[in-house]
Amino acid sequence: MKRLLAVVLSTGAILLTAGCQNAQTRAGEGAIIGGVLGAAAGGIIGHQSRHGGEGAAIGAAAGAITGAIVGSSMPKNQQTTTPVAQTTNSSQMSLQQVIDLFKQGVNEKVIIDKIRLSNSRFTLTATDTAYLKEQGVSQKVIDVMLGK
Repeated sequence: MKRLLAVVLSTGAILLTAGCQNAQTRAGEGAIIGGVLGAAAGGIIGHQSRHGGEGAAIGAAAGAITGAIVGSSMPKNQQTTTPVAQTTNSSQMSLQQVIDLFKQGVNEKVIIDKIRLSNSRFTLTATDTAYLKEQGVSQKVIDVMLGK
């Protein structure tokens, strides 16, 4: 009976984890954790009445169902995307660095060279472009930032 229970629980765990990596929620993870905890609790409770295997099986099923329900309400953490108007690499120039150089009176040709030499890439929205112009950044530098 214990061997059958171990096989059933192992097979269930394997089936529940299949495809979990692409899932949008944590239902599979919740089912596994709930199933393991439920099996442990059911086994302990069932052992008191000399039905440990049956208790573990019932606990595993109840725990897996409950864990899946709870996990389905929890979204997986998604990788963050590069923020708008930020560079794709932290060693590259930021939007604020470009503005600061202009405010310090650095020549636009020097700023353009610095952007190109650092291989900085920007994703500018219309709002970002307007903000750069408000801050005194020249159109030539903005064009370079836009990849023109």
